[in-house]
Amino acid sequence: MNNQKRNIRPWVVMCCIGLISAACLGSSMVLMGSFLAPLSQALHTQVSTLSYYYTVLVLTMAVMTPNVPKILAKVNNRLLYVVASLAVAVSLIMMPHFTNIWLFFIIAIIIGIAISFMSFTPVGILLDNWFAEKAGFAVGLCWAITSVFQGIMSPILSVLIEKVGWQSSLTILAMIVAVLSVPCALFGVNFSPEKEGRKPYGFNEQAAQNDAAETVKPVSNHELFKSATFWLLLVIVILLQFPAVLNQMFPTYAVSAGFDGAAGGFMVTSAMLFDIFLNPLVGSTCDKYGAEKASLAWLLLAVISYALLIIATNTRSAGLAIFSAGINDVFYVYLGTGITTIATAALGRRAFAKGFSYINSIAFLIGAFAMPVNNLIAEKMGGFVAVYIFFAIITVVIMALVAVIAKNHFDQSHS
Repeated sequence: MNNQKRNIRPWVVMCCIGLISAACLGSSMVLMGSFLAPLSQALHTQVSTLSYYYTVLVLTMAVMTPNVPKILAKVNNRLLYVVASLAVAVSLIMMPHFTNIWLFFIIAIIIGIAISFMSFTPVGILLDNWFAEKAGFAVGLCWAITSVFQGIMSPILSVLIEKVGWQSSLTILAMIVAVLSVPCALFGVNFSPEKEGRKPYGFNEQAAQNDAAETVKPVSNHELFKSATFWLLLVIVILLQFPAVLNQMFPTYAVSAGFDGAAGGFMVTSAMLFDIFLNPLVGSTCDKYGAEKASLAWLLLAVISYALLIIATNTRSAGLAIFSAGINDVFYVYLGTGITTIATAALGRRAFAKGFSYINSIAFLIGAFAMPVNNLIAEKMGGFVAVYIFFAIITVVIMALVAVIAKNHFDQSHS
């Protein structure tokens, strides 16, 4: 026990992985939203066209993700993460010099390959290797680091863009990415504690043997695809993709609503600050009251946030918009924590692994087009009020599907 108290290396690894993901993944995805408007002007194109950057990014990650576990196990992780971190930093440095939009999409492929090693799948693999106990807490804390980084950097970037221009601001962001991520990659990342002659945090030999001996017979594809539960979940996760990217759209929304440049950054900060405590809160309420019941309440809160955002837009209230952005972060949290608890309850132990992986792979590809579709609605309908109405309708549909799936669990129909 005393040795475990002194076993701080896993926590160092967690912090380093968190900082790398925050700097590289956070900068190239969420924080990049602060640069879409000035970039579109510099490249003489529309924001909706430029937002296909996210489409290319996500599609690249979709192709890469199935190969990530094998690469992590075979390649020196320190070298891998140094190269990936530098790839992101150098890509950000190059962006201000682009004169053709296709160069922007090509660099999105490079960034997509790099951040494929910093998303939910690789972070989960690495931290699961380092933590025999408190792995869930470690994962949550790791992503909280990302939220804190994004919450701090968003308003700073908004101010920098106003003071020194977007080109210099993007260069500064690239330097921050390199300074944070490269040292962490060199000294804080390794595939497993065994690589360093260590044991995971909370390692218990008897518990490890029991876990290894426990097996679950996987569900067949035929049985899975015949299940209404699978298709209901698939539709829910696909619909979730559209409202869940709103955090990345707040800077663009702030400009279109006539707020000052800092408002969009503070909206992202508000969302990220709410994200820190909403993640564990959503999970705990799903555990206590049941995944479906708790999710209906959280989704209702999301509908309220869209109504508040519409009011903020019509009254030009930046303060209300910032507050509403924080509440709306429940949808971003729900895409991860909330839907996982729903899927666990609905699919059950036997079908969860295969069913949820299929659902996510399909939704991942469709979700790649969420940002362009949302921006297109905003441009064609004259603003973001139409987008918020679209999101509210989607949320109500999801609530109805959640209510239906509560009575259609996989185990109940295949017992």
